[in-house]
Order: sequence, then structure tokens, then C-alpha cells
Amino acid sequence: MTWKAWDWKFIVGTVIALAALVVPQIDLSSRSLVVRLSATSSLQPAVNIQNLQISLNGQNVESPYISTLELVNNGSKPILSSDFDGALQILTANEAKLVSVEITSTTPKNIPAKVLASGNGASIPPFLSNPKDSITIVTVTSGPRPAFEVRARIAGINEVEFEDGTVQSSSYWKLLGRLATSYGLVFLYFVFTPIAFRNRQLMVPRGLAFSIAIACAFGSVGTLSHNLEELLSGLPYPRETSFLMGLGVTLLMGYLALRYTRRLIETDRLKD
Repeated sequence: MTWKAWDWKFIVGTVIALAALVVPQIDLSSRSLVVRLSATSSLQPAVNIQNLQISLNGQNVESPYISTLELVNNGSKPILSSDFDGALQILTANEAKLVSVEITSTTPKNIPAKVLASGNGASIPPFLSNPKDSITIVTVTSGPRPAFEVRARIAGINEVEFEDGTVQSSSYWKLLGRLATSYGLVFLYFVFTPIAFRNRQLMVPRGLAFSIAIACAFGSVGTLSHNLEELLSGLPYPRETSFLMGLGVTLLMGYLALRYTRRLIETDRLKD
């Protein structure tokens, strides 16, 4: 098998494998709702003050906490009120008791959504939610610092996600992987910079070639997926568009790399 044929088969096989993994996820993520906990703060003074009481609507509140949550349509398709099988519930998952709940703002303005105190949680009746619509909800609870959970049955959505923005979301292994990739790129920088400035020639060992490939792959995938989605967030189908654009640019880069590799072979700087 020639170098040219092997390169093309490798590139096409890689693209097909990536597409097989990503395309099903695009359809699954076209309908998506997420509830994000943005902030939780204690209203109780740090220093105990004698006879100080905090009340809401004439009711004394012991150890009050105020929490801000956002309900966001982070998919690419609208969710109709008829898609809901009942109200969406945001419940306290511990011994905290719900005292008050209200909608403070919506994006865009005047979304006709309501929130009701229902038992030990908040209940949001079915409503129309277009992509990027968001509802900001503020709760006041008493007792321990509240933990929340979401319950809902919506057509086309397996589960409404809950994200706690008050704690570090990245896992230890993800952070470790990013650090390893970053330091791998730093290592390669220190290897190749002196060679470039001193105009030296280097025969790249297989181990170093694999290290370069792995570091570049992890570094580029993490950066591209995040930046492309952010860049195209204003479009109607940002995830699908970012995938197609990323795939197109990846194919272009593969083609340019293949031409460069051929040039190295022709000038006898790369040998089989």
C-alpha cells in the first residue's frame, strides 16, 4: 500500500468514525432543557444578634437561604406546552423547606410562564419554550443549605438536566487530562523551538511522533468544540452547524496535511 493510499484511508476512516459518534448525539440534543443553580446565599448574619428575626410575608424564617435558578432551553428546537406531561417540578432534595418562590425575569421578556409553590418545591405549568429562552427563578428556603432536584416528563427529552453552578463542575480526571495535554504542548514547544531557531534537522522518532499526534488531537478537539459552538451560538441550529463546519475544516486540514506530506516525500525529507 502506498503512502498516498494509506493517508486517504486513514483520514476518511477517522472522519467516518467521528461522524458515527457525533451525529446521533446531534439529534438527541436537539431538544434539551436544563435547570442551572446560579447562586445560593445565606441571609442569616454571620454574628448572632439577640432578638434578630427574619420574616417573609409575616412569617418568621429560620436559617433562610436565597437561591437563584435558571430554566434554559439549550436545545435547537422549540418545546411546546403540549409536549409536557404535567408540570415541571424543582424540588428540595434535603430537609430545606421552601418558603417563597417567584419568577424575577425572562429572556425574552414577557414569556407567559408561571411558578407555584407546590409542597416542598416549585411547580412550573407547561409553557412554550423556544431555543435560548430562559426563566430566572428565585427561591427562599429555611433550614440547611438547599439541594435541588428536577422532575419532568417531556416528549423528546429523556431527562431535564440539573447543573449546580455553585460547585466546580469539571471532574478531577477532566482537569488532569487538560493539564496533561497543556504540559505536553509545552514540552513540544521546548523541543522544537531551539531546532527552529538554530536551523537544525531532526529525525522524529516514532515515540515523539505519537506524542505530538496525541497532544495535538486532545488540544484541538477541546478547543475547537467549545469555540465553534460559542461562535455560532446565535444561529438557529448551533450544534449541527458547528459540527458540519468543524467536519469541513477538519477535512480541509487533512487535505492540506496530505499535500504537505507528499511534498516532504518528493523532497526526500520523509521516507517510508
